[in-house]
Amino acid sequence: MADMQRRNAEEIIWQVLTSFGFDEEDAFTERDRYFILDKKEAALVTRSNPKSRAEAVSACIETAFALGADEFSVHIFDENIYEILERFGFSNILAQDGNFKNGFALISGGTVFAEGTFKEEKTIARLDIERLLKVCENSELISSKLVSKTLVFAEKDAEGVAYDICYNLRVNGCIVEMYCGDGDIIKAEAYAEKDSFSAIIRCFADGKIEIKDNGEIIKTTVSDFLGYYEDGCGCEHHGDDCDCGHHHG
Repeated sequence: MADMQRRNAEEIIWQVLTSFGFDEEDAFTERDRYFILDKKEAALVTRSNPKSRAEAVSACIETAFALGADEFSVHIFDENIYEILERFGFSNILAQDGNFKNGFALISGGTVFAEGTFKEEKTIARLDIERLLKVCENSELISSKLVSKTLVFAEKDAEGVAYDICYNLRVNGCIVEMYCGDGDIIKAEAYAEKDSFSAIIRCFADGKIEIKDNGEIIKTTVSDFLGYYEDGCGCEHHGDDCDCGHHHG
C-alpha cells in the first residue's frame, strides 16, 4: 500500500510540476527552469527574479493541495514575493516570517515538508515526498488515484493562451498539464485518453478555445472562460520581468 501511495504521489507531483512549465531532468544542470523527481524528493530549479521565485513557491503549494493537504502555512519573508503570492490567491496560508529571509518553507503541524533557498543566481526548492505523504496520509487522492486532470493543447502560436489557461486553472486547485507533443490534436487526444484526462482544452491563436469534456465539445473564448482577460490583468507590463503572475505572450 505504501509503495502504491508513493507511486501515485510521484505521478501527481509530476503532473503539477509539468503544468507549471517545468521540464524533468535526471540531474542538476545549467538550465534555468526544470525539476528532478526521485523517490525521496522533488527538486525545482528556476531563475532568481521575483516572478520565478513566486512560481516555485506556488508549484510547491499546488502540489500539496493536489495531494490533499489542507492545513499548512507558507513561511516567507521577502515582501515582493509575498505580495505576488497574495495576488495568486494564497493570502490565507501566508506567514511573513523573519526566519526565512533568503527562502521559504511549507509547514504543517511542525513538519517542514517543502523549503527553498533564494540564491543570487538560482532559486532551488525541494519537496520532501516522505514528509508530504505523512502530512497527507489521510488523503483520498493519494489512495484512490482518482484525480481529475485537464490537458491543455496549443495550436500554432497559441502557446501564450494555453499557458494563461494552465496558470489560472492551477491557482484554482485544478490539475492541469500542457501538451508538449508535436502539435497534433489527434495524438493529444490519444495521450489524454491513455492517461485518463477528464477534459481537453484546445487553444487557438485568435483566442478561441474548444473544451472537450465527456464527449461534449463546448466552443468559447479565453475572455469568456477566464472572465477578466478581455480587459487585461490590470498590471503594468515589463516583458519577462512583469511580476503580476500572468503570462504575456
